[in-house]
Amino acid sequence: MPISAIAKSRRFYIAASVVAALVILALDVHTDADIDAGVLYIVVVFMSISFCDTRGVIIVALCCAILSLIGWYLSPGDIWGAPAIVNRLLGFLAVGFTTYLGLKDRMAHIELQEAWTQLARANRVATVGELTSSIAHEIKQPITGIINDASVALNWLAAQPPVLHDMKEALEGIVSAAERANEVMDGIRALVKKEPMRKVLLNLNDVIAEVLLFCHSELQQNRISVQTHLATDLRPVPGDRIHLQQVLLNLILNAVESMRESDAGRRKVVIISKNEGSNGVVVTIRDFGQGLSADDCAKVFTAFYTSKPGGMGMGLTISRSIVERHAGRLSAIQNEGSGATFQMWLPIDSQAGSVASQLHRLKSDV
Repeated sequence: MPISAIAKSRRFYIAASVVAALVILALDVHTDADIDAGVLYIVVVFMSISFCDTRGVIIVALCCAILSLIGWYLSPGDIWGAPAIVNRLLGFLAVGFTTYLGLKDRMAHIELQEAWTQLARANRVATVGELTSSIAHEIKQPITGIINDASVALNWLAAQPPVLHDMKEALEGIVSAAERANEVMDGIRALVKKEPMRKVLLNLNDVIAEVLLFCHSELQQNRISVQTHLATDLRPVPGDRIHLQQVLLNLILNAVESMRESDAGRRKVVIISKNEGSNGVVVTIRDFGQGLSADDCAKVFTAFYTSKPGGMGMGLTISRSIVERHAGRLSAIQNEGSGATFQMWLPIDSQAGSVASQLHRLKSDV
């Protein structure tokens, strides 16, 4: 959700909480002392959990307790009677218990988020582990280029007189090779780094290009060609670059795995990006490997389900979870000929996409 939308939502909850607290106070003041309308302050506490931190929720709960005391003191009837005192104490207990349960639920949610982040990072680290040889090759290439260009530069420098023009070209080659090696290392470091999800506007074509750089050698070693059909007018989407790289990397490596036994002429990955309607962007990854059975299509996103020897069965599960956290959808279908197609849909507006994603999930569950 964009920062402006978050701020607007926060202001709405604050205003609604203040109005609710004042309405409850007015109701409490005009209600007989034997009836504790102050118990309704639990609504305000629940609302505060949506926009306050732990300290803020406790402060709101204390303010509600003070308002409840004011309402009790100003209410008509015998405020010192046993029914009034007992009901008021029960109201305080209700507000306190609600605060405790709300904060406990928030802590459980935070711990769940942390566990999910750790699991997603573990999957990224495992994926980078699968690409070890490819990464080594990608780094070795520019290092070899640096060594060769440096040797050439030394030769030109040792010439009498020194050939400065050609030496300049060799030095430019060293800089270019070093920048390429740095790009690879930066990409790997970002993938394995422990960071929370941060959404910014992204062009998915750039994310695709970055992922293809990571697995370039893996594709070459398996003699797999890549065809890209990327929309030049692709609209930006709000997303976390690293997490979306993880999704695309998982999908491409699955395609590579499925084509290891395929004939050399059929080893091909087709990647398509396009705008869909007025509110979404679609990335399609198609392979020509062994494909998916009807049972696979139904279970492929299920945790620990895998058809790969030694596979964990978590890559696609985490990938779908990441896409759904972007209010999008990830689906798999069996191709008519051979292979499988994975399609990722992401919304241009995360709020609209969240509703569309929920409707899609409901249809899938029916």
